[in-house]
Amino acid sequence: MRRTNATGTDGIARLMAALSRRPAAQAVLRRPAAAIPARRWTSSGVVIALLALLAGLLSVATPARAEISDGLLLRYKLDETSGTVAHDASGHGRDGTVNGTAGWGDGLGFNGTNTYVKMPNNIMAGLNSITVAFDVWIDPSLGKPYFFYGLGNTSGSNGNGYLFTTGNLFRTSVSMTDYTAKQDIQPSGSPYQLARGMWTHVTYTQTGNTGIMYENGVEKARKTDVTIAPGAIGGGTTTANYLGRSLYANDLYFKGRMRDFRVYNRALTASEVQAVGTGAEEQYEQLQALASYNGALAAFQDPIIGPVVIFPSDYTGDINHLTAPPGWTNEFGQVPTDWPTPTTAKSPLFTFDQLGQIQDSVTAAVQPSGDLTYQLNMHYDGMSDRLVVETDAPASVTDPLATQYAGKIVLHAYKLDYSVPTRCTPDQRTAGTVLTDGAAPTAGFQDPATKQRWEQVQALADYNCALTAFNDPNIGPVVIFPSDYAGNINDLQKPPGWTTEYGEVPADWPAPTTAKSVQFTLAQITDIQDAALRQISADGDTSAYYVSVGYDGMSDRVVVETDAPSSVTDPLLTAYPDRIVIKAATAPVAPADPGTEVLTP
Repeated sequence: MRRTNATGTDGIARLMAALSRRPAAQAVLRRPAAAIPARRWTSSGVVIALLALLAGLLSVATPARAEISDGLLLRYKLDETSGTVAHDASGHGRDGTVNGTAGWGDGLGFNGTNTYVKMPNNIMAGLNSITVAFDVWIDPSLGKPYFFYGLGNTSGSNGNGYLFTTGNLFRTSVSMTDYTAKQDIQPSGSPYQLARGMWTHVTYTQTGNTGIMYENGVEKARKTDVTIAPGAIGGGTTTANYLGRSLYANDLYFKGRMRDFRVYNRALTASEVQAVGTGAEEQYEQLQALASYNGALAAFQDPIIGPVVIFPSDYTGDINHLTAPPGWTNEFGQVPTDWPTPTTAKSPLFTFDQLGQIQDSVTAAVQPSGDLTYQLNMHYDGMSDRLVVETDAPASVTDPLATQYAGKIVLHAYKLDYSVPTRCTPDQRTAGTVLTDGAAPTAGFQDPATKQRWEQVQALADYNCALTAFNDPNIGPVVIFPSDYAGNINDLQKPPGWTTEYGEVPADWPAPTTAKSVQFTLAQITDIQDAALRQISADGDTSAYYVSVGYDGMSDRVVVETDAPSSVTDPLLTAYPDRIVIKAATAPVAPADPGTEVLTP
């Protein structure tokens, strides 16, 4: 695994991005064998001079969205701010014409009435293989049927040979004539629809007889008997190539947003699809694993030069040939098909032991003999090659440290690590953190991008004092508020300072459908909860029956899970008709997500 390295004090000092802060008195990494745990990351600013200092030494960085250009026929980034031209960034001059009302900003907005992009004719001419990839945000109010894109021809009001992808049902179809002869590539089993109200990356690849569909870099469907090559459609002549418009006149125009629409003349590999589709999320975990396995001091993502790994000054291994940890999988059990290619360097100042010695000295000065009068956080910052010390100790304590370790430590005022402000009182937050499970699609999370977006949905629900957040299979994320909620449910406030588990600030947020419960205030749910606990665990007997109480937003009911007999639970149904559901339970169920509490008697 070839790596590029950067040396020199000035070069290291300009490498950008800081490692996560650590809790008070927690040790920095000291031994090459020590693992680098999963952590949050912060950014300290961009120093452009780095590019000049390290010119010729740096490898091409892998950005958040991979720049895979081999075979690229057309690419509309859709990052224009005005006008009627979707510029082709592939270099082939295949600009598109924006028709109808163009909603520029965070991609191109399609109004569902007349917005679409007319692409040049004959895009698929001569193609035996193809990849179509794009980001899409589906408006929750969009009906069906609709096309995300359609490449082909029309005859009268019908399509007449085409390739298209839609989100309802999630599929790609290819036909030499119309729908009567179509071949569908779609997930098997129950009908599958893309979540609405949040960004999703969609990819379709086809080569030979195999067509594959991906969502956020994860394969969702495969068909191995596709008999229509892209270039065979229309004999290579296609004059109805649209983005945001169906090839059937009676279908709906797409309503939502799109960005980074690409067409390749080949089928991207699974690793390439993942690189384009998932951005930096997956590679961030891999970067940490590489650093840990190879005994590094720090690993971080620089927004200009990409991933960076810093080693101690006395490191004896080959920093240009990092070894991928054997058997490593991500949190979803997936084995990477490739690994990041970080820039590597050695710290001019520190060995592991030297960092440990300084940390011990700082701890002894700020928190002698475990005295916690003053707060203390420490972390090694690979960008500046310094030990960052955060403390609220007075200058009389910190000044001697600054003198003793001049040029090796940086002192900052102490602050809590990544605390996320919340507008909700503890009572209000009870609904979000106790009565409901974390927001998630029924199938769970299969990739980092999907997981992050549902974490954002949950954060929106918690911050805005909602009762629950969940995935509706037809309209995507939904957030339900108490019936007496006084805020504006159509203008959800984003929690300031919220980051992903890696400290990344999201570029965009989901826009869930919102509604108020028809039946419940939070207090009314709490009353039913208390009544159920009293009824099922009479006289404080906590051993007789299991009971768990939660609010189900989909049905607008309070669900009581218990193994108590009907003779015990029937009075609850009588007392709260059409407001509760009794669900059989045979054993306690562990929380599905951190922060979810199962209510037991």
